Amino acid sequence: MDRWIIVTGANGGMGRAITESLAKAGHPVVMACRNTERSMDIRNRIVNESGNRKVELLRLDLSSFDSIYRFVEQLDDREVGGLVNNAGIMCKDFSVTSDGLETTVGVNYVGPWLLTRLLLPYMGVNKISRIVNVSSCTFRMGKIDEYFFEPVREKFRRFKAYSASKRAILLYTSELADRLKEKSVVVNAVDPGVVNTGMITMHQWFDPLADHFFRPFIQSPEKGADTTIWLTTSKEGESYTGCFFRKRKEIKLPDDILARESRLSLWRATEDFLEKKRGFHFQDKLSLSF
Repeated sequence: MDRWIIVTGANGGMGRAITESLAKAGHPVVMACRNTERSMDIRNRIVNESGNRKVELLRLDLSSFDSIYRFVEQLDDREVGGLVNNAGIMCKDFSVTSDGLETTVGVNYVGPWLLTRLLLPYMGVNKISRIVNVSSCTFRMGKIDEYFFEPVREKFRRFKAYSASKRAILLYTSELADRLKEKSVVVNAVDPGVVNTGMITMHQWFDPLADHFFRPFIQSPEKGADTTIWLTTSKEGESYTGCFFRKRKEIKLPDDILARESRLSLWRATEDFLEKKRGFHFQDKLSLSF
């Protein structure tokens, strides 16, 4: 049976680089993209260049819980060998998802949290499956406050929201790894560094100057994707869980990320949000309770 690797945000930047590498290595890949029309040409190009026909494109909008559920249903219970939570955004202006979250938080943290939760029954079935969450060194500036799940326009700052979402994904990585330590699923996080993608656009007058003087000296998407690909495919990558990597080297997580109280608090708040806002319940086969 094929073991599929799912890559979110697979149509551009690092996501495309990850997908191309996986396809060329012969892995069956699901490209999970919000805009499938724009992504189809990219998928076809990857198939033609790699010779790998098992590259599928499915729609996934991480800002919508309904879209996440539809995506999982479309997978038809196939075995998942890997999940790369790569998709991410940094919103210039305040906006709220249809489920009531600030959009950066919804796409970068709660969406991947729910997607991963729904996919767990299809992971680690016959051998080890891997989850790789893309975080950022900006997590050190992040603060998960009372507005994280209840956004207020006046309190919004794009860097604040982005760094908080990347802190949250690290807390989640650490907690999920602990909860899955007796199962055949490993969970790790990656800081890709500063990568030449649209994410670094500041929407300011000096953007053209930055493009000219700064972009030539930062990492290509291929270099930024290297550690994620290594964790997803290498034999060595199976031996780590609950770790944070940069350039294939483990970075020690600070004590406040490893602290069980902080991890549990966020985990429970996330479940509470999903249960109260959408009526989702996790006391079934998806439950990860001890």
